[in-house]
Amino acid sequence: MTTLDPSGQPIRVGGLTLRTPGLTGEATARPPAAERRRAPELESDPLETALRETGVESQRTIELSATGGIPARERTTRSLSHGEAVIEVEVPAPEPNQGQLVLYRSESGVTTWHLSRAARGSERAGERTYVIRPIVASAPAESRTRGVVGAVVKGALKVLVFPLVDRVLGPIAHDFVAKWEKENRPYRIRTFTPENFRSPQGTSLKDEDWAALSGERALLLVHGTFSRTDAAFGDLPLDYVQTIFQKYQGRVISFDHPTLSEDPRENAEWFVRALPDGASLELDIVCHSRGGLVSRMLAEQQGELSSRGRTVAVRKVIFVGTPNAGTPLTDTSHVGDFLDSYTNTLTFFPSTGVTDVLEAIVTVLKQFAVTAVKSLPGLQSMLPDGDFLRGVNQGEKDDKKYFALSSNFEPADPGLKAYAHDSLMDAIFEAENDLVVPTVGVYEKNGSGFFPIDEKHVFSARDGIAHTRFFADRTAREKILDWLSA
Repeated sequence: MTTLDPSGQPIRVGGLTLRTPGLTGEATARPPAAERRRAPELESDPLETALRETGVESQRTIELSATGGIPARERTTRSLSHGEAVIEVEVPAPEPNQGQLVLYRSESGVTTWHLSRAARGSERAGERTYVIRPIVASAPAESRTRGVVGAVVKGALKVLVFPLVDRVLGPIAHDFVAKWEKENRPYRIRTFTPENFRSPQGTSLKDEDWAALSGERALLLVHGTFSRTDAAFGDLPLDYVQTIFQKYQGRVISFDHPTLSEDPRENAEWFVRALPDGASLELDIVCHSRGGLVSRMLAEQQGELSSRGRTVAVRKVIFVGTPNAGTPLTDTSHVGDFLDSYTNTLTFFPSTGVTDVLEAIVTVLKQFAVTAVKSLPGLQSMLPDGDFLRGVNQGEKDDKKYFALSSNFEPADPGLKAYAHDSLMDAIFEAENDLVVPTVGVYEKNGSGFFPIDEKHVFSARDGIAHTRFFADRTAREKILDWLSA
């Protein structure tokens, strides 16, 4: 065990150099044998599973305990981050055939990802530098036994490495995420039944399924970023799915699609092309997050998407946490915060398919750790005032009906509260949000004739609804059913 030096003087722990100006506490290197003893615990941790499935290994682990900040006036050296407490860690560079990143988990359970700092004159050859803003909660966190956090009660720095050549997809380059999505998030229109809605396999529509959809209104469900059908809608209770299945007499389908390497227009174009020649669909849509932008393509720009007599007539759209006015987290300077925010939402509010979503997040991190490009078309489509949203948010309203569910999420957990306010609210959002999407951006006026959306339900801070938790909430489900029945 080594004591952190709040003056910012370097200390050596487990082969790493730490500088922690403004931060007190203890650092302890965890030897590989200790990791092996924790194997059963790690096997059940979704984040560890996601790392393992994506070929990422832990090279070094430093436990952090009893961490706390000291008042700025008591610091004896200048902090590395405008007077704030930070952790600067220098680690040995990876082998030539490896990529590297660092995971930081605070004692309160907040997780953040870190890529190597841009080349600095003070970096020594053969080393990489990572700068971390520690999460120091105002109150001690309770021990947790759920979700990604699992049984971990100590903070940790983990140096992670991965091969630069994936055994299936080849070299990690600018198109790596696109290749990964093609392999792991392929396009398909699938059935959505009480028997298979939580299955990652599902069943792609066959000719007889398309025939059954013809002539009667159907329900389409569209997932959001990083996700697919089973992960996005798996929190729906079985009896609820049975109810909507009966309401539409079995005409319920969902759309699995890549969300990172292609934009919502490309997603919608694929959907229309997948219909049989001459097919005509009449749809109500329930969509989550970025899936709402795909749904708007289908609803508002059908004339540009129709081909070979295929048509889609959308009657109702229920937007659930959709960034209709964008989210600042997708700005290239904040993409890391976007990945952190999704990771922490899953950490504190685990749901069905959490490992699948985390695998997508880790895949993005691998590409960003290796390549210079820090943006992806699917994420850039959600950029406020970006080209995509400027093109979407215009035009006149017609007879389609729009509904909206939105949330102002206020964390109760001390660690998550500190992260949400210091890292998101104060630095990025400057407005109420659900950890990913600004609250009013789901329904407010944005230039399109379909907005503002008058028929909406906005969850207050006391309701505790984070971005990925709408479908687990009874009130949200009841509102969706009411609107579908209206």
